[in-house]
Amino acid sequence: MRVEGRVALVTGGSTGIGRASVLRLAREGASVVVADINDADGEETATSAGGRFVHCDVSDPEQVQRAVDETVAAFGTIDILVNSAAFLGGAFPAGDMPDDEWRRGIAVTLDGIFYASKCAVQVMAAQGRGSIVSIASVEGVAGAAKHAAYVTAKSAIFGLTRSMAIDYGTSGVRVNAISPGIIDNGRPEQAELKKDPEVMRFWREMTVLDRMGTPDEIANAVLFLASDEASYITGQNLIVDGGWTIGHAPLPW
Repeated sequence: MRVEGRVALVTGGSTGIGRASVLRLAREGASVVVADINDADGEETATSAGGRFVHCDVSDPEQVQRAVDETVAAFGTIDILVNSAAFLGGAFPAGDMPDDEWRRGIAVTLDGIFYASKCAVQVMAAQGRGSIVSIASVEGVAGAAKHAAYVTAKSAIFGLTRSMAIDYGTSGVRVNAISPGIIDNGRPEQAELKKDPEVMRFWREMTVLDRMGTPDEIANAVLFLASDEASYITGQNLIVDGGWTIGHAPLPW
């Protein structure tokens, strides 16, 4: 039980990587709170993990503070924060992106991580321990077409991670990020893309391991960084992408 007796708050924990992280942490002994705008899936995930659900739009700092306060009220503290909430949005070249699309992307994917980390780190620093793990993306590492808001927000997570790691290292708080590659997350928009054989070919050829990843594979990395096994790791971005960012897949001859 690698995080037995600890308390974890997972934003965006209703589905995909967030849900897998909730269930993985719970299996390893953590008490888990799921914070999400998706009430139905959030309640189901929290029940499956033996935890609690709180409705939370991470772009609203007051709702984030309430989620942190309810976690502390229910379990006494927060030891682990997993920032998984994000907004991918539509596909627009930067010059054609509507202002509200840009604002929503930054507000959820970047501001939300700042608000949650800001609130949780105060609890962690006061007790002298804690681990923050933010879900970034290979799109933040390498860029991507028609996702300017998402790419900008995800790449900014690396700076926030390093800055907070420096600010709170002497308080016993570690701050890290994970950059997943293409993950089979079960979202409806991805299900439509998967019907296109050219999309599937592109995704597979971009990875050295020749396949999509799974949410559980990212949750394993979350568990590692949240646990004492990563006790000397802070300010880092762990890339879990099947080889997406290291170069081309092997040549077929």
